[in-house]
Amino acid sequence: MANEIKSYAVRELGFDLIGITDAERLEGAPHLARWLEAGRYGEMTYMASSADVRVDPARFLPAARSVICVAMSYHDSAEPPELVPRGSRIVVARYARRRDYHKVIKERLVRLGRFLSERIPDATWRAACDTAPLLEKELAQRAGLGWIGKNTCLINRRLGSELLLGELVTSVALPADTPETDHCGTCTTCLAACPTSAFDGPHRLDPRRCVAYLTIEHRGTLPGPFLPALGAHLFGCDICQAVCPWNQRATPRHSPQLAMLPELANLSLSSFSDLDRAGWERMAAGTPLRRLDYPRLERNLAAVAANLASAGDSLRP
Repeated sequence: MANEIKSYAVRELGFDLIGITDAERLEGAPHLARWLEAGRYGEMTYMASSADVRVDPARFLPAARSVICVAMSYHDSAEPPELVPRGSRIVVARYARRRDYHKVIKERLVRLGRFLSERIPDATWRAACDTAPLLEKELAQRAGLGWIGKNTCLINRRLGSELLLGELVTSVALPADTPETDHCGTCTTCLAACPTSAFDGPHRLDPRRCVAYLTIEHRGTLPGPFLPALGAHLFGCDICQAVCPWNQRATPRHSPQLAMLPELANLSLSSFSDLDRAGWERMAAGTPLRRLDYPRLERNLAAVAANLASAGDSLRP
């Protein structure tokens, strides 16, 4: 059954990675508790309110016995041709320059669940992707998809860390795969590259200092000390992944449904010069950018414009 599931997931559904783990309580529970106690979740209060479920798949799905973990790569062979002069470029995280992956992955997981139900009619299952309350990176490591790197991203030796994860929690007991081991070695390139020094050390990220958190999750005024470090980042940040040796040697691969959208490949300040609320909603529709409401877009644009103006053509996105 496990082999049938894996074959169907890869050949028919187009997942790049798949592995299976048990539904036992996660070992990361104490770490999450300490992280929450330190208040590192910032404005992400949902992390605290769903903590008990996140560490226990059986609370996500009663009678859970196994977790089928999948991943899709969005690693392109290279950045798109630089059509916009560097001094006016705006940076959007690579995962956000394409269709909303939540819908793509969730639809495929539902098909995988139906495939399972056809073979085991009394099976129960529940699909999850990113926004669901599960510690998905630990589950993925336990299922052998990769290891959690020092930058807290899941890294696969062949595909790197530009991976989008999903899970199918099920009542069916399936043989678990061997967990992946750590392959970061002594490298700390990702930690040193962070423009806001968001890492206290390996595997210790303070989201409240992270460019991705500040530009996407943070609701209020951007903290003054971090404004210059945001550079040209409008939405998210890829720096700690871009410098990772595993990504630099990773095999380029992405599903056609996750191909980079041409209209988001080369953005500049002029792309937003006459963009009102309705225009932004049209631009962001169907992509991860829709998480950014118009007031925060204006806030981020103001910070980026000030940084571009002060740095001129020397600013490196």
